[in-house]
Amino acid sequence: MEIATEMFVGGHPALDFVNTAGGSTKVRDKDRLVELGDAIDWALAVELLAPEEALTLRGARDTDATLDRLREQREALHAYLSAAALGEEPDAAARSRVEADVRGAYACARLSGRPGEPDVWTVPMAEAGVDVLAHRIALTTATLLTSADAKAVRVCQACSWLYLDLSPTRRRRWCSMATCGNRAKARRHRAKQP
Repeated sequence: MEIATEMFVGGHPALDFVNTAGGSTKVRDKDRLVELGDAIDWALAVELLAPEEALTLRGARDTDATLDRLREQREALHAYLSAAALGEEPDAAARSRVEADVRGAYACARLSGRPGEPDVWTVPMAEAGVDVLAHRIALTTATLLTSADAKAVRVCQACSWLYLDLSPTRRRRWCSMATCGNRAKARRHRAKQP
């Protein structure tokens, strides 16, 4: 997968993860995680994997099942976060899946314990194996959900992507002005033409 900067408009790794699906409409019909290597490339770009861990994962077996689990995790997280952003009650199945993913991640997580630095939860590759990426995504999701930023999650008015609206007025409407915002402006301009 070619990593394009427009894929990182979410403002948080959990949001950028759910944005690996979806196109220019509300339909999530474009999947950027075609093979496990795409997920690994994405994880390297957001620094959820170290290069040596990526090499190990690239040599793993049963990559199709690992990729399927990541996609299922992503879609449950998207459903959960989208509902919350719209002020709706998240679907029970999506909520249950997000909770299970977070619990599973903490079950194999360890505190970093680096001298002179604050402890952070991390998932060692030795503990998680091929599911290390799924667990790290779940940990970063837990961080988002328990932060003040959770209330700033928004759904783009043009597509299905999610983003943090940290603007002073909290009135941002699009995931990216360069993509969805410009398309919306162009549509309004065409509609005004005689």
